Amino acid sequence: MPFERAAELMGEMMHVEVSKSRSVRYTEAAGTAHVAMETEEADRIEKEAPEAPIGAEKMVMSADGAMVPLLHGEWAEVKTLVIGKVAPPVKERGEWEVHTQDLSYFSRLVDAEKFQHLTLVETQRRGLENSREVAMLGDGSDWVQHLADYHRRDALRILDFPHAGQRVGAIGQTLWGDNSSEASTWTTEKLHQLKHEGPTQLLAELLKLQQQHPGLEILEGNLAYLQKREAQMQYPVFLQNGWPIASSIAESANKLVVEARLKGSGMHWGRQHVDSMLALRNIICSDRWRQEWPRITERLRFQDAQRRKQLWEKHRLAKQPLCLEASVLPPGQPDIDPPILEPLLPIQPETSSIPPNSSQPWRPAPNHPWRHSPIGRARYTPSPVAKN
Repeated sequence: MPFERAAELMGEMMHVEVSKSRSVRYTEAAGTAHVAMETEEADRIEKEAPEAPIGAEKMVMSADGAMVPLLHGEWAEVKTLVIGKVAPPVKERGEWEVHTQDLSYFSRLVDAEKFQHLTLVETQRRGLENSREVAMLGDGSDWVQHLADYHRRDALRILDFPHAGQRVGAIGQTLWGDNSSEASTWTTEKLHQLKHEGPTQLLAELLKLQQQHPGLEILEGNLAYLQKREAQMQYPVFLQNGWPIASSIAESANKLVVEARLKGSGMHWGRQHVDSMLALRNIICSDRWRQEWPRITERLRFQDAQRRKQLWEKHRLAKQPLCLEASVLPPGQPDIDPPILEPLLPIQPETSSIPPNSSQPWRPAPNHPWRHSPIGRARYTPSPVAKN
């Protein structure tokens, strides 16, 4: 929820007054700590290659991007990886459907190569490496395919059926007119054919249409897109083998994890704060808050103890005088280690001619300058003894 509302809710439920600025600061600190932990874990996994736990028999990956508003009118793409377990097929509306359950999310505002590396944390945790069968379900973009190659090169590639339907629908709208009944009827028939018969016959018909309408860019572009991904559109085979053919899990992840919190009305984020919010959204939406929050608080307490230790050390060194002898090297001489800083010995007070307090009145020493001054002689010369 928004920071201000969260602070108000804290006061209403816990009777603890928290300002909006403190809510922002503490939330971002917790998210930053979790980002650091997951980054360190990804580095460790890549370096040590530990054995992953056993995953489910059939697992599916899906990845997609969502645009979020940054400061100064800038927009940036947040990438999200969704991992789930494939459930047994169920019959809905007279047709067999395959769904995915036990979903978990990983989101970051980074480039595709960095995203591949960071997602090692989630794929390792879910045991994707040791799953018997894995499929990558997506929109067919190159960075999604590279992500699948990075984690499971043998993963089955499935083009999201709605994305294929958008391409077919765009062709129908171009040929028969936008929102026309002919276009709607033609698109429905071709998508039914694609789902139950595969892409071979459909691509052949689209090729004939291209020959009949040469130079039609929308037809040429969408046909080229579908031809390139023919192997990813074998939907009858995928359904028969118990695989889902729609990447609704990735689209719902964009709405649930990213847009629901970072794309509200009037919201604009600093680029450096996006990942900290995404990290917390990931563990909340993945139902892992109870497991991860103790690790976050432990990290925050450790960081606080380190800061206190550094401040104490800095204060201690500032109070202790140091001796530093400057040395100038002649030209051409190699650098040497700087001199070791050693504390000065305590300064001994100078011996004073003033004796400590005593019951006797104080008198200057025989060689004191006052003895040689006219005032001193007059003051300290014994007065003459009166004679009777």
